[in-house]
Amino acid sequence: MVHFRKRIGEEGVELIFKMSVDIQQEDVKGTDILVDTTVQEKNTTFPTDGKLYDRIIRKTLKIAEKEGIKLR
Repeated sequence: MVHFRKRIGEEGVELIFKMSVDIQQEDVKGTDILVDTTVQEKNTTFPTDGKLYDRIIRKTLKIAEKEGIKLR
């Protein structure tokens, strides 16, 4: 969304806002307009992350220790 806003510029954002207000004008008629612009990033972990590799190694070591397997 940020990339899109940068590409259309401030004038483009104002034009889109004006058009959306014009479309909803009959419904609004003097009431306040609430716009939700919150964006929350997701805490997504991808399989290529080093964090996952570290987690796999730690769990594997824990299982090996529990089973009495001697590792190099």
